[in-house]
Amino acid sequence: MTEKMLDPASCFVIGAEDQEDLFTQVYQRLLKEGLVADGFLDQVIEREEDYPTGLSSQNLGADLPNLAFPHTEGIFVKKDRLVPIKLLKPVTFHSMVDPQVSLPVGFCFMLLDDKADGQAKLLSQTMTYLSQANPSELKELFALTDPQAIYDFLEKRLVF
Repeated sequence: MTEKMLDPASCFVIGAEDQEDLFTQVYQRLLKEGLVADGFLDQVIEREEDYPTGLSSQNLGADLPNLAFPHTEGIFVKKDRLVPIKLLKPVTFHSMVDPQVSLPVGFCFMLLDDKADGQAKLLSQTMTYLSQANPSELKELFALTDPQAIYDFLEKRLVF
């Protein structure tokens, strides 16, 4: 793949009050970087309501934050990218396994892919890394609070 899927400019550490605040903050920065189109924010909020992306981390190891993988249709994406987002305080997402369940999420991987099936591939690659990583390695990642450190950590470990 010629385009970099990770970039330090699209690794975030955010304090958000709720999902909408989180998505708004990330959208504004992604739009400024030329990674998403104008309708991205409304679409990612709507898609998260219809198809929740929260995932319990209990199968990955003890004391890890729950995760979320928000994304939307490729027509709202200008450049493919995996966007890691460390949340300074948990934000509530609904579970992708059981949408009736609310999860306090501490780390997101926003999936940007302009192809119709791209998010599935990007999600699969990210989940493969997460499921094969040692829990202590994941603890180290999820404890990072500097965007450059998050980038450096993932850039050495994720293969796209």
